[in-house]
Amino acid sequence: MRSVAVATLLSLCFSLPALSAELTEAEQAVWDLEEAYWQYVKNNDVGGYRTLWDERFVGWPVFSKKPVGKENIADWIPPLHEDPTETYDYELTREAVRSFGEVVVVHYLVRDFLRSASTGEVVRQLDVDRITHTWQRKGNSWRIITGMSSAQASK
Repeated sequence: MRSVAVATLLSLCFSLPALSAELTEAEQAVWDLEEAYWQYVKNNDVGGYRTLWDERFVGWPVFSKKPVGKENIADWIPPLHEDPTETYDYELTREAVRSFGEVVVVHYLVRDFLRSASTGEVVRQLDVDRITHTWQRKGNSWRIITGMSSAQASK
């Protein structure tokens, strides 16, 4: 009997992380948009990137000394693509996604780097940043209404 109880307890412990990692439909929709966000950056698609932001957005990105609005949110993208011998790339690590009805908050890390355009090898690590975005549902779509990013603190 004791071994059955231990086995049951162990199976519950191992199943809890899997359950907590599942996203609601809204959370998954927003996470998919975060992935699209970074594809827009990678492809230097500033127009596509800007479609993700609410007109009244205000946030504090790592590249700015002060909060910015939608009109300046994409200023950091074109300089990533100035050197034709390098291509921009990134890796995302999702840390948390939480839905609050018509609002979803995401927290994640982004590691970005440049690759050689000819070999695909990483030639320069850029940054590891922490990102927080707050998305709001507007009709059938989601828009970023605020956010903040900062350099990842060293451990």
